[in-house]
Amino acid sequence: MSIFAGMNLSDKIYSGDDGWSHLQVLIREYRNPGIFILVDENTVSHCLPVLMTKCAGLEEAKVIEIKSGEANKTIAGVENVWQMLSSGRAMRNSLLICLGGGVITDIGGFAAATFKRGMDFIHLPTTLLAMVDASLGGKTGINLHSVKNQVGVFAQAKSVFIFTEFLATLPARQKLSGFAEMLKHALIDSRQHFEDLMALDSPEQACTELMILRSAAVKIQVVNQDPSEGGIRKVLNFGHTIGHAVEAYSQQNDAEPLSHGEAVAIGLVCESLISVSLLGMDENDFSLLTELVVRHYPHYSLPARSADELLVLMGHDKKNTDSSRLNFSLISNIGEPVYDQLPGEKLIRESLHYYVNL
Repeated sequence: MSIFAGMNLSDKIYSGDDGWSHLQVLIREYRNPGIFILVDENTVSHCLPVLMTKCAGLEEAKVIEIKSGEANKTIAGVENVWQMLSSGRAMRNSLLICLGGGVITDIGGFAAATFKRGMDFIHLPTTLLAMVDASLGGKTGINLHSVKNQVGVFAQAKSVFIFTEFLATLPARQKLSGFAEMLKHALIDSRQHFEDLMALDSPEQACTELMILRSAAVKIQVVNQDPSEGGIRKVLNFGHTIGHAVEAYSQQNDAEPLSHGEAVAIGLVCESLISVSLLGMDENDFSLLTELVVRHYPHYSLPARSADELLVLMGHDKKNTDSSRLNFSLISNIGEPVYDQLPGEKLIRESLHYYVNL
């Protein structure tokens, strides 16, 4: 039975027509202290015009544009945002609107949470990944030497607005990236949730308000139980210990690196195999998951010799409390997540070997 029954979204999450109405009210509240809009080269052309058309009162807002991509989620990147906030005379009671995907919400939240010791910010996620994951839960941060989110703070956005209109121009590959997080949420939530995703012909069909809010509700309900990740919130890292390592490896070695979701999909397969060996996850369910990933995601040519480097990268995972033992979040069955698992190097290597030979 799922431990996340129902769709109990936080009162800070808005969507649809009600969301646009609430956003309009919020904008009026911040016009005097000043509004700043953080965008990248994609959202400034595709999403900012939608926002400006839908919401009056943003004519005087100052636009801060940064480059997209994980490679720009660095201390230099956040310093650039701080400088532009400062030159624009932002104050603690000003508002930063983070209009973009996971990089924008991560770096924007971190910049706002630390500028003048904290200014208000809201998220308007424009990618599927950001809508179901990155914009939710209060994690902000930047990367350090290609290792994901090594520097950051917990800081809750004043509100998060989920508008599916922004997905209209989203490339198919980015929808695939977000679908991996939806798949993770389903696996830790319930068999019915997983089967509903299995029944879809493509990730495109997951881009509905109902399915996005259903996925978001899983994360919100976990976060509400454990805001600072001291316990159960760790289950949201299923697929991510290996996934983050593969993502960092790809950033360091590939001209066109894997997206976050593509790496997480690999992590889900590997960590599910570990779950079979360590916790007795049903092998038929593991096969169904593997078939789903193979059907939707291109196979990544991960060299067999990369295992040593990946294990080093896994050692940087924030869940680890002992540098000699890698801490995983796994599932004993669909809808039954467990955390603080120590599978050992042998099982980790075997899971990587399995994926390489798919």
